[in-house]
Amino acid sequence: MWVYPTVPNKMVMVLAIIFGAHLLPFGWLYKSKAYSVMSVLISFTAVIIGIMFNAVVVSIDMVIFEIVFCMCLMFENKSLIKQS
Repeated sequence: MWVYPTVPNKMVMVLAIIFGAHLLPFGWLYKSKAYSVMSVLISFTAVIIGIMFNAVVVSIDMVIFEIVFCMCLMFENKSLIKQS
């Protein structure tokens, strides 16, 4: 939490990076490509966009990523159900 008092306008970027990174173990645990790919994609994109733009843009980016992530999980689950 040292980021907030030091650089408060980058706190949303740091939270987005932490969120993306915490998805990686779930990719391994569930053997899910969606979790694995989105964890790396969210983390790196949050760094790049967070450096270039302000917190509002990072927030909008995260909402878009969450929608895409949910859709990827839905498609992945449908394909697993069809295989069973």
